[in-house]
Amino acid sequence: MSNDPSFQCPVCRARQTLRDTCRRCTADLRLVVRAHRRVAHLVAQRQRAQAEGDWLREQAVAVELSLLAPRR
Repeated sequence: MSNDPSFQCPVCRARQTLRDTCRRCTADLRLVVRAHRRVAHLVAQRQRAQAEGDWLREQAVAVELSLLAPRR
Protein backbone atom coordinates (compact mmCIF):
# COMPACT_ATOMS: atom_id res chain seq x y z
CA MET A 1 0.00 0.00 0.00
CA SER A 2 0.97 3.58 -0.39
CA ASN A 3 2.83 5.39 2.36
CA ASP A 4 1.42 8.72 1.20
CA PRO A 5 1.35 10.83 4.39
CA SER A 6 -1.11 13.28 2.84
CA PHE A 7 -3.94 10.75 2.66
CA GLN A 8 -7.02 11.74 4.64
CA CYS A 9 -9.84 9.45 5.70
CA PRO A 10 -12.93 10.48 3.68
CA VAL A 11 -15.10 9.92 6.77
CA CYS A 12 -13.30 11.68 9.65
CA ARG A 13 -10.48 13.44 7.71
CA ALA A 14 -7.72 11.93 9.89
CA ARG A 15 -4.31 12.18 8.24
CA GLN A 16 -2.68 8.80 7.93
CA THR A 17 -1.04 6.32 5.63
CA LEU A 18 -3.33 4.48 3.27
CA ARG A 19 -4.64 1.31 4.93
CA ASP A 20 -7.75 -0.89 4.98
CA THR A 21 -9.32 0.79 8.02
CA CYS A 22 -9.04 4.28 9.42
CA ARG A 23 -6.88 4.53 12.50
CA ARG A 24 -9.31 6.96 14.15
CA CYS A 25 -12.88 6.08 13.12
CA THR A 26 -12.25 2.51 11.85
CA ALA A 27 -14.05 3.23 8.58
CA ASP A 28 -13.63 0.54 5.93
CA LEU A 29 -11.24 2.00 3.36
CA ARG A 30 -10.70 -1.10 1.24
CA LEU A 31 -12.34 0.43 -1.85
CA VAL A 32 -10.19 3.55 -1.49
CA VAL A 33 -7.09 1.36 -1.27
CA ARG A 34 -8.15 -0.56 -4.40
CA ALA A 35 -8.74 2.70 -6.28
CA HIS A 36 -5.30 4.02 -5.30
CA ARG A 37 -3.66 0.78 -6.41
CA ARG A 38 -5.53 0.87 -9.73
CA VAL A 39 -4.45 4.45 -10.36
CA ALA A 40 -0.81 3.54 -9.69
CA HIS A 41 -1.14 0.58 -12.07
CA LEU A 42 -2.70 2.75 -14.79
CA VAL A 43 0.00 5.41 -14.46
CA ALA A 44 2.65 2.72 -14.94
CA GLN A 45 0.77 1.29 -17.94
CA ARG A 46 0.47 4.73 -19.51
CA GLN A 47 4.20 5.35 -19.08
CA ARG A 48 4.99 1.94 -20.59
CA ALA A 49 2.70 2.60 -23.56
CA GLN A 50 4.34 6.00 -24.12
CA ALA A 51 7.81 4.46 -24.00
CA GLU A 52 6.78 1.78 -26.50
CA GLY A 53 5.01 4.26 -28.77
CA ASP A 54 1.69 2.41 -28.43
CA TRP A 55 -0.68 5.34 -28.94
CA LEU A 56 -3.90 3.26 -28.91
CA ARG A 57 -3.11 1.59 -25.58
CA GLU A 58 -1.98 4.91 -24.14
CA GLN A 59 -5.33 6.48 -25.07
CA ALA A 60 -7.33 3.56 -23.63
CA VAL A 61 -5.43 3.77 -20.35
CA ALA A 62 -5.80 7.56 -20.27
CA VAL A 63 -9.58 7.27 -20.51
CA GLU A 64 -9.83 5.00 -17.47
CA LEU A 65 -7.28 7.08 -15.62
CA SER A 66 -9.26 10.27 -16.27
CA LEU A 67 -12.30 8.65 -14.68
CA LEU A 68 -10.49 7.46 -11.55
CA ALA A 69 -8.05 10.34 -11.09
CA PRO A 70 -8.86 13.35 -13.28
CA ARG A 71 -5.78 15.28 -12.10
CA ARG A 72 -3.35 12.59 -13.24
